[in-house]
Amino acid sequence: MSRTKSLYWFSLILLGFFIYSCKVQENETEKVKIRLKPHPTKFLVQQLLDKEFKFNTLSTKAAFTYNNGKTTSFKAHLRIRKDSAIWVSITPVLGIEMARVLITQDTVKIMNRSSSEYFVGDYDYLNTIFGADLDYQMIEALLIGNSLDFEINDKIYSSVDRKKDLYFVSTEKKRKVRREIKKDKGKIKNQAQALWLDPLSYKINELLLTTPQSDNSLNCLYTNFKNPIYSSNSKDSIASQIVSHDLHFILKTDTSSTIDINYTKITLNNLLTFPFNIPKKYAQIKQ
Repeated sequence: MSRTKSLYWFSLILLGFFIYSCKVQENETEKVKIRLKPHPTKFLVQQLLDKEFKFNTLSTKAAFTYNNGKTTSFKAHLRIRKDSAIWVSITPVLGIEMARVLITQDTVKIMNRSSSEYFVGDYDYLNTIFGADLDYQMIEALLIGNSLDFEINDKIYSSVDRKKDLYFVSTEKKRKVRREIKKDKGKIKNQAQALWLDPLSYKINELLLTTPQSDNSLNCLYTNFKNPIYSSNSKDSIASQIVSHDLHFILKTDTSSTIDINYTKITLNNLLTFPFNIPKKYAQIKQ
């Protein structure tokens, strides 16, 4: 695959991957200000896990803007079946579908209707091409604003970040994370995850992922938290659940790109389908 075509497909994959989602909880005009008390790391991690966004299926409409030196805006429909499948339909104008993405535990499928092409591949192939370290769990967590494989017994550091008025929880110490952000001396040498948590909801306001082997990083900002809507098919609901409706992703590889996403409404536990039928005339992009 040529570099130009690889970049094209990577842009399309990004649009599919990151069409989903904390600051101190706030209303339209007023920010709640509280004095943060230090907490043990295990307490913060337990709160983080307890507040993870829970659902069986999820559906939403999203408007987002992708910028890698050139700005492109899209509308999209997104569906997720937890731990199983992520389905994205991209409709840039007049409700006409331009592309469709289906991500499962071991396969990525992309159909480009504008060029009558499709791609079917695995994560290893994509990670080799793009110097990334993606898997299904990571993509799903980023789309709904959950953490990535944090365990209470892991070596985890925490503190109060007075500058942000948030709790800091990370697999690396805060000074190393600051150096990594500044690309300064002594930066992080291992793959790491750093989180900044809301002091009231313990939801993730900000997330930083680093992959030193490829010198890549992903910074995620989550804001505008609202309650989801539960479908009539849902047997129960968690009234206190909130989920980010505005997301901002900054991906740094050889270049820097951003994705801004806004959800209009998030509905949980509908009975969903994930259609992905490739027309016979479409040409396959070979691995």
